[in-house]
Amino acid sequence: MTTKKAKYMNRIKQTIVTGGVILATLGTVTGCAAEEVPVPEGYEDIDTDLADVEEEAVPVEDMHMAEAVPYTGDEKEETETPADENTEVVEEVPEEEFLPGYPTEKDWKERHTGSVSYIWEPTVLVSIFVNEEEDFWTEEEKQVILNNCNIAYGFVADYMKENYDTDVELIYDWTEDPDLSMSIRLYEDVPAYITTEEERHYDQLELEWVEEIGYRDLCLKYNTSSIGFLYLIPHEGGSYSSIHFIDDGDYIWNEGTLLYLQDMYSPTYEYETPTVFAHELLHLFGAEDYYSSAEVFEKETYDTLSKECPDDIMLRTFTKVNGVYTTFPDEVYGEITPVTAYLLGVGDEDAIADLPELERKEAACFPGSVFDRPF
Repeated sequence: MTTKKAKYMNRIKQTIVTGGVILATLGTVTGCAAEEVPVPEGYEDIDTDLADVEEEAVPVEDMHMAEAVPYTGDEKEETETPADENTEVVEEVPEEEFLPGYPTEKDWKERHTGSVSYIWEPTVLVSIFVNEEEDFWTEEEKQVILNNCNIAYGFVADYMKENYDTDVELIYDWTEDPDLSMSIRLYEDVPAYITTEEERHYDQLELEWVEEIGYRDLCLKYNTSSIGFLYLIPHEGGSYSSIHFIDDGDYIWNEGTLLYLQDMYSPTYEYETPTVFAHELLHLFGAEDYYSSAEVFEKETYDTLSKECPDDIMLRTFTKVNGVYTTFPDEVYGEITPVTAYLLGVGDEDAIADLPELERKEAACFPGSVFDRPF
C-alpha cells in the first residue's frame, strides 16, 4: 500500500466494454396504390354547358398537390452581398473546456493538487473495473468493492467531521449514478506486485482508461473540480496510488489508486479491506506513508512517526495478533491523527513540530517532483 510515481511507456491493445449496444433498424417506406372508387348509389351526372369544351390534358407528372404555407407577413427579398476579395476570413475558435471554479482547462491543470483537490471539497470517484484475459468481475465481487467504499469513505467523512469539524463529500456510488463506473477489457494479466519499471507501463494504461471517461462532464454535473479514479483488478495484489506532485505539470495529473480484489499479504488471500481503501483515498488528498519502507524521508522521521502516530491509518492497515497477520473486513482499523490532518490541509502545523520533513508550503499536496523521488 505505497504511493508510486512513473513515466508513461508502451500502449496495450484494449477493448472498452460498455453496458450495452444500441441497434438502429431502418425500415423501408412504400407507397399505396389508389383503388377505383365506386359511384355512390343514386348519383346522377349533371350535364353542363361546358360538356363540349375540349379540355387540355395535363400530364400526371406535372400535377402537384398544393401545400399549405403559414403566413409570415411581408418578407423582404434576401439579397446576397458579394464577398470582398480583400476581406480576411476569421475562423471561429471553439471555447476551451472549463470546470467549476476554473475558467479554462489549462488553469485547472496548472493547480498544484492534481485532479483530486481538497478533502473539504466535493470529490467524484470513478470506478474502472479491469477485466483480464481470464479474470472477470462478477456482480458479487463488485458488491464487495462497493461495500468497502461505503465503510471506508463513511469512516473518513465521520472522523473528519467529529475530530476536525471538516465536511467530506465523496461521490462514488455507481448504483445511484451508472456514469460513476465503467468496465474495460485488458488482454494481459496485471501482476500482483507492480515494480517501478512496470508501473510506467500501467500509468500509461490508466491514462488511456481515463480518457474514455467524460470526466469533465462529471465535474460539471456535480459542480466540482475534484475527481479521482479507482482502477480495480479482479485478483490478489498490493494496492497503491498514483499521485501528483507540485512540479509535475500534467504528469500523472489524473490521480487515482489501483486496488486489488484480494490482499496479497494475507495468508488466505482474503478480500482487500476497507482500511486499505481509506488509506489509499487519503493519499490522493496529500497524506504520506509513515512506514520506513516507503523510503521518502530520513530514518529519524519514520522513527518519530511510529512513536507519535502508532495507530495512524497511514502507518499500517493491519495488525498482528499473536504474531498472526490480521485485518478487519467490516471496519476501518486506525485513526486520522493530527499529523495526517495537517497533510490534508485542515490540521495545525504544531502537529509536525518534531517532523520538519513533513512541512508543507502548499496545503493538501505533495511537494517536489516525481523526478526527485526515490521511486
